Amino acid sequence: MKRDRLNYIGITSILFLFWIAVSGSIKWPQLVVGLAAASFVAYFNRDLLIKPAERPPVNLRNILWLAGYIFQLLRDIVIANFQVARLVLHPRMPIEPNLVPLEVGLDKITSRVLLANSITLTPGTLTIMAEEDEYLVHAMTMESGRGLKDWPLISRLKQMEERED
Repeated sequence: MKRDRLNYIGITSILFLFWIAVSGSIKWPQLVVGLAAASFVAYFNRDLLIKPAERPPVNLRNILWLAGYIFQLLRDIVIANFQVARLVLHPRMPIEPNLVPLEVGLDKITSRVLLANSITLTPGTLTIMAEEDEYLVHAMTMESGRGLKDWPLISRLKQMEERED
């Protein structure tokens, strides 16, 4: 119960700071409205928040791992942007849409959600279905569909899960 209250206060604080950053004004009426809005959003979405027991621990090693993951994801997004642009600008437009079933062997829900979102963020691929360990991904070309099975981000997620155990 105490953890839930701390979690609620933490989420409310983050949302309130975001409100202040976005509003551009620090007058007391805006602060009151911002605090009320942050409180209501945190309260009504409390069931959607990750429970503290399921959340990975926050430490320097995990922060550095996440920074490396994000860096590699951004790198892959930039490369995929150029690949998609090349496909679309090609005179024959060699697009071969296909559905790729993917089983990755991830146990934790946070890893599975992170992977599904990473696939969708990468141009040319879209996660259509993610149930337990099975994904169905739409890819623009056969080559990009085959490349998903050996995507380095999947092995990074597996390594992170092994370190947590």
